[in-house]
Amino acid sequence: MATPLDAFRQHHRSLLERLDAAAEQLKSDPGGAVALELDRMLTVELLDHAHGEEAVLYAAVEPLLAVAGRATATMRIDHEYIERAVQQITQTIRSLGCAPEKQEQLAERLRQQLDALRTILALHIEKEERVYLPLLEEHLSIEQQQMLLERVHSHPRPQPPAAAERELDVRAIPPAQRHPLIFATFDQLPNGGWFVLVNDHDPKPLYYQFQFERSGQLDWEYLESGPEVWRVRITKRSEG
Repeated sequence: MATPLDAFRQHHRSLLERLDAAAEQLKSDPGGAVALELDRMLTVELLDHAHGEEAVLYAAVEPLLAVAGRATATMRIDHEYIERAVQQITQTIRSLGCAPEKQEQLAERLRQQLDALRTILALHIEKEERVYLPLLEEHLSIEQQQMLLERVHSHPRPQPPAAAERELDVRAIPPAQRHPLIFATFDQLPNGGWFVLVNDHDPKPLYYQFQFERSGQLDWEYLESGPEVWRVRITKRSEG
């Protein structure tokens, strides 16, 4: 159902699309009208939008977060992007060793991926250090801070299930951790091995990510398609 706030979503998509278009156009025409329009969009439209959100939208969101939201939700989304960026970088690094004829192209892709990762990581760190850490330092004792630090550093990453278990139910796993766990499970399969993914929504975006990052390496078979549960058999294809 459409809502008035869909206008925000449309404007956000428009900003991203126009930035992409400008970046592409600047490759062949680095000056002139394209650069002038880009300057106007960034310094007027984008910054006005940001200031308006801070003054009005965020002021409306903050009291709602206190009673009905999750204050860390946006940071968890950052982690989803960071996880995906790491997966892409890992795949490119592996490709470097397998395709010497594409070394230059892959090296450039790797540089771009690292730049993208550094950008979001720097922003994520800035938010943690300007908002979360001062809050914790103000309200937790030194002993509590030390305990928190130790728990973070010792907290285990989600581990893929043993191959014999064959079923990976991610419904109770935080969204930011699902795709990395699924890819880790797939990567540990022997050729011809499989597992059944159990999810609470259609994992079609995951399928597209697999096609991009593990193209030609898997078979995808729906065993159950909602409305409450989706079960997909994911099989690693045998080489050759």
